[in-house]
Amino acid sequence: MNAPHVVALQYRIEYRADVINWSRAVPLKKEEADFYVQVKDGWVHFVFKQTYASEKEARSVTETVYIPNWEFAVGLSRGPGAFALRFFLAKYSDRFRVEFRAGIPSVRVNLAPPKPTCFPEPPSAGIKRSWEVDNMYKHYLKFLEGKESLSTMAYFCLTSLEEIAGNRDSAAVQFGISKRVFKRIGDLSSNKGGDGARKAAGQRAPYTGEEERFLKSAAGKLIYRVAEVEYGHHPSRKKITLADI
Repeated sequence: MNAPHVVALQYRIEYRADVINWSRAVPLKKEEADFYVQVKDGWVHFVFKQTYASEKEARSVTETVYIPNWEFAVGLSRGPGAFALRFFLAKYSDRFRVEFRAGIPSVRVNLAPPKPTCFPEPPSAGIKRSWEVDNMYKHYLKFLEGKESLSTMAYFCLTSLEEIAGNRDSAAVQFGISKRVFKRIGDLSSNKGGDGARKAAGQRAPYTGEEERFLKSAAGKLIYRVAEVEYGHHPSRKKITLADI
């Protein structure tokens, strides 16, 4: 008789009810190299293409890179508290197959946050989180939570790229980002900002709505681009210009 092996893992989607509500999102199915992903009714199932002898071994396949990258990508696009996966159970079978059961309970919410029509797509395999990426991401989330000013967060992201590459010109080349993008981030984060300005002169010049949108969007794109470059060179990677922000 064959010993049971792990054929699938089930995770619960956690989110803050005042941030978002995934209850109306259309179910998502996706095939990856090592498993199939099914997202439905507040749950995520990973069905493996091969079996694993233990829960620990199976979870290392999903939790080492894939799930952290997924949470990272959604955090950049929708902010803190929008999407996290918490392990629920492992499914075993000695027949090397699994079928999804019907009637999975949904996550209950009591408020009225946005209700996206689709679940967030898992990120591409072409990103890698490093200490620098996670440090910028930490500041980005602090800004979204109101714990750090926009000018401070944006300037931190800008100077992080300069620190990695050596200077601004080298950063533009290494990360494939227009120098005009860097200049606009630098000008806005240094010379404006109102009450949250980094410098005294900027306190008399609050951001316009467009400037706030630009800095937030630019910071997110910088962080994601560093994660892409950390993964490795890609000849078709598009240069980020002002038009992309």
